[in-house]
Amino acid sequence: MNLYNQEEVDRIAKVKEVNDKMEDFFNDKRIEWSKNVDPLFKTLALDFSMPASHKEILNTQALALSFRQVLNEEVNLFLNKRSKESTKIKRLRQDRFVFYATGFGIKTNMGEKGILIDGHLAENERAMEIIESHIQFLRDTVKNLESLGFAIKNMVELMNYLGK
Repeated sequence: MNLYNQEEVDRIAKVKEVNDKMEDFFNDKRIEWSKNVDPLFKTLALDFSMPASHKEILNTQALALSFRQVLNEEVNLFLNKRSKESTKIKRLRQDRFVFYATGFGIKTNMGEKGILIDGHLAENERAMEIIESHIQFLRDTVKNLESLGFAIKNMVELMNYLGK
């Protein structure tokens, strides 16, 4: 007996294709964010032979604040996407449960139904994991920028103390 009808096979293949594209998109976004954020941390490099100017430090602080705002907006965008995906998975899980409880030719217990349903929804669960991974990256980047802000504040205080 075939557990997957052609419609379900097509649905799973489409979700897999979307997931693969989403992974590539998020990888590109992570590279882009790293290129934007990494130079900010170089401002803090303690090279006394060529210390960062006040202007560079203030510019870095302003960029860090701007990037944090953009990142927080992206986090909210992807939290909404994750929420929609979660709702979709719950509906799919319900549909698959009804199928295995009423339309499946073999009697199954709850554990067996769960295993069968998990197989059908594996790519949808993968989508959730991909989104969650990107949200975590964004949140970690925000935390790094917050730490940068504190480090800049301390650097400015030190410069003021030293009279530079």
